[in-house]
Amino acid sequence: MSISQAKYLTNLPQVAYTAQAVQTNEAEAARLAGTTLSALMQRAGAALFDYVSSLAPCGPILILTGKGNNGGDGYVLARLCHQAGMEVAVLALFDPQQLQGDAYEAYQAYLSGGGVVLDSVQPDNAPGLIVDAVFGSGFRGQLPENVATVFRHFASCPAHRLAVDIPSGVNGSTSEVACDAFVADVTMTFIALKQGVLSGSAKRHTGSVYLAQLGVGREFAQLVSPSSHYFSKETLLAKRPVRPMDSYKNRCGHVLLIGGGPGMAGAIRLAAEACLRAGAGLVSVATHPDNQAMVLQGRYELMVHGVANAQALTPLLDKADTLVIGPGLGQSEWAHALFDAVRSSEQHVVVDADGLNLLAGQPMQWQNAVLTPHWGEARRLSTAIKADAETSSRFAMSNMLAQHYQACVVLKGPGTLVQQEKRININRSGCAAMASAGMGDVLSGIIAALLAQGLSKFDAAMLAVYIHGLAAEKAAHDGANGLLASDLFVHIRGIIG
Repeated sequence: MSISQAKYLTNLPQVAYTAQAVQTNEAEAARLAGTTLSALMQRAGAALFDYVSSLAPCGPILILTGKGNNGGDGYVLARLCHQAGMEVAVLALFDPQQLQGDAYEAYQAYLSGGGVVLDSVQPDNAPGLIVDAVFGSGFRGQLPENVATVFRHFASCPAHRLAVDIPSGVNGSTSEVACDAFVADVTMTFIALKQGVLSGSAKRHTGSVYLAQLGVGREFAQLVSPSSHYFSKETLLAKRPVRPMDSYKNRCGHVLLIGGGPGMAGAIRLAAEACLRAGAGLVSVATHPDNQAMVLQGRYELMVHGVANAQALTPLLDKADTLVIGPGLGQSEWAHALFDAVRSSEQHVVVDADGLNLLAGQPMQWQNAVLTPHWGEARRLSTAIKADAETSSRFAMSNMLAQHYQACVVLKGPGTLVQQEKRININRSGCAAMASAGMGDVLSGIIAALLAQGLSKFDAAMLAVYIHGLAAEKAAHDGANGLLASDLFVHIRGIIG
């Protein structure tokens, strides 16, 4: 089935919304499109049926239903599958008599056609396809125990798994994931992309995302401004710096990377070589004198300086356009002195690793900085500013850090978030092979190289994160387990062009 024939899209839009925004505005979008919520439920079921029909599942279809409109979508799908002669049953995880309106009518239509509704798991009937139609856009918190029990029962089942709108247990606005949340191979979401399924641990539960706009996508977009962007490969790669024919190294930026305390030469070397591979014209490294020869070895294009104290760093700072502070820096007196020297600099600075830990110890607004925390570092940064409330929402955390530190924030992880002020982008690239030492150092080097070549903080961070993830995807073709951060270098160069 081609995308043009399908009722759903796999080529996803470049904007996303909170689940609450979709839920609140779907009725008005339907009205503007000249249709009804009842018709949208039928269209949702038809889009799901199109996908199920393309699968030819090896075994019965089991549809898990809840007590809301998500369950109604499941009953519409069940009726269409039954009418098509497929072996299908519904396992109702709540009493269907709790259904209301269009969802109850969908249940009655399925029953009247001879459909089967189960009230308990049938242990001798292994499904080939499991459809999660339990909770939708309104879910938050934890799963009821009866739902969690059923999800645990099927956790090891080899069946293909389809989630209706949002996997049950995933918050479609915040990306928070409940214990025992449904793990889908494919999520068919409706009307508009929900930002919560695109980032963090939610991505593992969501699988591949398809979108069925149900004929009201344009009207919805007129009603609601997106809460985040989801820029495509084409949009991001169009931001790559282009060198004029008469370029020379001094016009391509000079980056100074500061880090590599005693015994930690590897991190700063990885960041520095990534910076070269991403196109910086000149790359200098200020590292502990013990590491000078080790950092330089085998990569003689680097200008490596052994720096014993902050005074020795000053002339190097004066020559650079862009700074990186943190990879392998440590938290010694030497590290504190170098960090303090960078805090008062006027250049763009990428702050990573121990640079972030030192910032958490001395928080300040840093408008010319790009902060690159993973979740643990982000928690330390938020604690340092005595944030009013602890949060497990990636979107709330990103916003909190961006506003308090007045910096561009790169909250790393699956679906990395890049935020500056209120602008936010969810990254599309990357893979599990990136769970490897040194990956963050490589990212810092790419961001700095793009900053040095003239990109804004937001554009440099977005593009760097995308290139970083795409390079890892390419490198992982030779094997995901055992991928090294340095394996990305050749692919970074190829992507930068």
